[in-house]
Amino acid sequence: MPTQRQLRERLETLATILYRYGATFPVPELERYASGTLRFSFIAELPGSDTPQPATIRLAEIWEPVLATDASDYRRAEYAYDFVDHPRNRRRAFHGHDPDYFAHEFAVLVHEHCEETLGSPDCSHYFGLPVDAFEAIDAFTALWALGGSLGCADLRCMTGSRLAHACRQRPWRPRRGWASKRRASSLHS
Repeated sequence: MPTQRQLRERLETLATILYRYGATFPVPELERYASGTLRFSFIAELPGSDTPQPATIRLAEIWEPVLATDASDYRRAEYAYDFVDHPRNRRRAFHGHDPDYFAHEFAVLVHEHCEETLGSPDCSHYFGLPVDAFEAIDAFTALWALGGSLGCADLRCMTGSRLAHACRQRPWRPRRGWASKRRASSLHS
């Protein structure tokens, strides 16, 4: 499990990788809540066509302390990695949030989004496997560089009448005072 220093280094490495692809973005920061929880979230615009707007990669993570000290190790509690290819009008995402809900309803902790046509998914959530930010960047940059299908048809759809409540179609916003004891949704869509 990483320390706070290692998480800062991780964030710097993620930013460096995206910068080497030619992406532009504000310098990301690791934020700390009073509870000791750490988080980051940033959107990188990829080079190429900007019509109607550039393709983007969003990386967001929340890390909870294992011990309640400044020197503690952290565990990744939630994540949201999104690729929105505006020029090709499509989206692919890997999410791990609301673990209690997804474990109870679907016996999984993570899910994916896939839209061959942006805003018109055939399924609102797909079963997925845990993904690291580095794996997400690899997958997203390959899709961005190669074009073609996102592979939505090959994914297994989650179904459920209450699924829409767990993952609303709205951007994730940091919640001030987010506490690890409160498992309310903090990473959306």
